[in-house]
Amino acid sequence: MKVLTWIAGAALTLLGGCFQDNTAQRSSFLPLDYQTTFRPVRDCRQVVEHQNSYQKVLTNPVASDPYTTASYPLPVGSVVVAEQYGDDSSCGSLNGYYLMAKEKQGYDNAGNDWHWQKLDLNGRIEQDGKLQACSSCHQAKCAASDYLCSPP
Repeated sequence: MKVLTWIAGAALTLLGGCFQDNTAQRSSFLPLDYQTTFRPVRDCRQVVEHQNSYQKVLTNPVASDPYTTASYPLPVGSVVVAEQYGDDSSCGSLNGYYLMAKEKQGYDNAGNDWHWQKLDLNGRIEQDGKLQACSSCHQAKCAASDYLCSPP
């Protein structure tokens, strides 16, 4: 009887492990249809600060006009996404994203209330939140432009 109990317990443990989803969560800031709902605000350019990678920048409708007219700070709800293309100067082979989302005042005073994310090719979160590495670099180089280092 003890053997059957042990076998049943082991089977449940193994089966339970089969149904766990360890996949990283998709970003709620980057909708699946972002390429049709976000506006391109910066063409394909090389960015030294991001490992010499090439990137394009797009914004959601909340951020588009303020971004392109340099009306800083951007309003709450703004989302700025940089598509990453590695060393592909034609920006034809997407390999991930960097994303900034403007939160309500007080979210992160030191980070100018930006929520930072690094996403994989499928839009799954690799890094998320009040990322000191992002905010400190953007603050040092782009404080006057609401931490936005990629002008149109």
